Amino acid sequence: MLRIGSIILRERQRMNITQETLAAHCQVTKASVSKWEKGQSYPDITLLPKLAAYFDITVDELLHYEQEVSKQTIQELYNDFSQKFGKEPFPGVFEEVENRVKTHYHHPSLLLQMSILMLNYHHLAEDSKTILDKITQWLERIRQISDDVWVLRQVNSLQAHVALMQANPQKTLKLLDGVIQPTIGDEVLLATAHEQVGNTEEATRVIQVMMYQSILQIVGSSPIYLRLTASKPASFNETVRRIDGLIELYQLQQLHPNMCIQFYVSVAQTAAAQQNRDMLYTYLTKYVDVCIHDLWPIELRGDDYFNLLEDWLEQLDLGKNALRNNEIIKQSILDLVEAPFFESYQEDEEMRTLIKNLQWGLEDK
Repeated sequence: MLRIGSIILRERQRMNITQETLAAHCQVTKASVSKWEKGQSYPDITLLPKLAAYFDITVDELLHYEQEVSKQTIQELYNDFSQKFGKEPFPGVFEEVENRVKTHYHHPSLLLQMSILMLNYHHLAEDSKTILDKITQWLERIRQISDDVWVLRQVNSLQAHVALMQANPQKTLKLLDGVIQPTIGDEVLLATAHEQVGNTEEATRVIQVMMYQSILQIVGSSPIYLRLTASKPASFNETVRRIDGLIELYQLQQLHPNMCIQFYVSVAQTAAAQQNRDMLYTYLTKYVDVCIHDLWPIELRGDDYFNLLEDWLEQLDLGKNALRNNEIIKQSILDLVEAPFFESYQEDEEMRTLIKNLQWGLEDK
């Protein structure tokens, strides 16, 4: 990151000179020096040697270009942009994101997280197709500059996701060809090795992480399975029964409420299509209850059973924070109960009550 403005300010204050004095030396206006120091503009390239000599530093020191960006900085950038998307017009915030990407076009981790950021907010753009194309460009750039296997796996998954959003399932199939393979079970080997060297707590943590992710994968994949079995009542109902059981057994409403609400909405959506009013309102009520009582604060968390997840969650690229702005999340929660697949039920007393409760419950979140 180019920090020439802060370097000029620091060196001017170190030498105890005014902006007017520096401006006179460089033969520019005081306003120009002020803009440099505020980061609103940069000195002409021909002035760099003169400024460096005046401050008795090298041009490299004056520019102080930071090649690397820390994980914490990337998290802070993501969170800052996320908040801005909830409060400011999309074009201006996206321009900031794009400028940041251009500044660090060599940095795979930053490109990856900015791609995830824009996937979460592209729907706010007037032309979301252009944003998806830009994300695709960034992901291709990561492929060119990174040899990190984990980063490239994430890139491949994101590209497959974007391709589906662009109505290109053939590209998704090509990108994910061969993904369904027998699992190697490295986590079990890792835990066993830790156990054998006497590190019981680390062995326990590894197994907790594996169990946690496996449970979330089962529940997280259930909405798709529900869609695929919607025309097969026995399979559909058995899936609902089993996922309900997992949610209750592992107390997922508190552990990972977002997974629960996706499942509840999927059941309600199928029930609405089948005009099964009892199931519809049973699962919409569960949806509203979790959104009001369990979702906030929105962050990844463990519990008394999964009590060793904290360090692992902190190590995630974006930490435990929500991927979207709270106000946008609240609006999407409200929009969902008024979605087209529930349109024919909007005048029901039960639906109006649920919407009113949801609006009231989200006000102070």
